[in-house]
Amino acid sequence: MKKIALASLLVLSIALAGCQNMGPKATTGAVAGGVIGAVAGGVIGHQMGSGPMGALIGATVGVVGGGLIGNEIDKADQKAAAVNPNYLPIPAIVNMAGMGSPDDLIISEIKRTNSSYELTSSIIDYLKKNKVSDKVVDYMLSTAKPAAKE
Repeated sequence: MKKIALASLLVLSIALAGCQNMGPKATTGAVAGGVIGAVAGGVIGHQMGSGPMGALIGATVGVVGGGLIGNEIDKADQKAAAVNPNYLPIPAIVNMAGMGSPDDLIISEIKRTNSSYELTSSIIDYLKKNKVSDKVVDYMLSTAKPAAKE
């Protein structure tokens, strides 16, 4: 049990130390994942007789998972912005959906900015968990540019 705790602390420390070199969504994802993981792990661990250990393991898994998903979003946004300076970032779409903007308004902004998206399954999950509609996600998927032929 002590080995698991030490290993979890080590992974958690390394992950949090790496946050200073990550983009904004990776950092936010790591912090949010850590908090959610700690709470969920604590509840599950309490039911199994070891709440603090469960919280530590949950926080570790949450920090790593949240950081990875956030990093993927940061990379996608950076790549797209390099090609299109008017690019509408994924977090902006999430904000619009969260504020209750109609799907047609979000889609018209994507069109107006000539934005295109190469969405991975984890980014699609992120969008859906943040209440971006299937209609908007489907439109975003339709904007992907075909791969260049060699």
